Amino acid sequence: MVKRYFLSNKDVKELSNAVGELGVIFRNADKVEVYELNEQTTIYIVDNKPLVAKLSIKADSEQREYVIPLLTYFYLSPTYTLNYPTITVDDGAVPHIVNGADVMRPGIKEINGDFGNGDVVLIRDLKGRYIAIGVSLVSASEMRSITKGKVVKVIHHLGDRLWHLSQELLKSK
Repeated sequence: MVKRYFLSNKDVKELSNAVGELGVIFRNADKVEVYELNEQTTIYIVDNKPLVAKLSIKADSEQREYVIPLLTYFYLSPTYTLNYPTITVDDGAVPHIVNGADVMRPGIKEINGDFGNGDVVLIRDLKGRYIAIGVSLVSASEMRSITKGKVVKVIHHLGDRLWHLSQELLKSK
């Protein structure tokens, strides 16, 4: 059962302080609507645009909560930049990643930023387009030093359920 409701100004302020880097999206908003899909997935609709998601994901053996920008954010607001580490993958990796595969080390062409195991990273193609968001399975320094293996668990990608839901929410406004 989907629950939808608007946040009060006080709740928006608390949320913007709690989500770090993404807080700026909420601070400038006129209205923030919460779209609770299920216990694991909540989408925040900021001024009629689905821009942020809160996901509860099993990483390693523990359940962790991630608040991430939705990929629609980058296509609706191309001038905004978020200060997340990025990984650029080669053209051979793109079709696999947009079909839900995790990122393997041989497909990575560039690693920007510093991050640890369990941190959110943005994944883009060689043209600079964001294609997925993932959780790093190793630190940036470790990723730079290894040549094989799975290094990023993809938690949101172009064409996934969140992407399609975002598109539907945009059309319904």
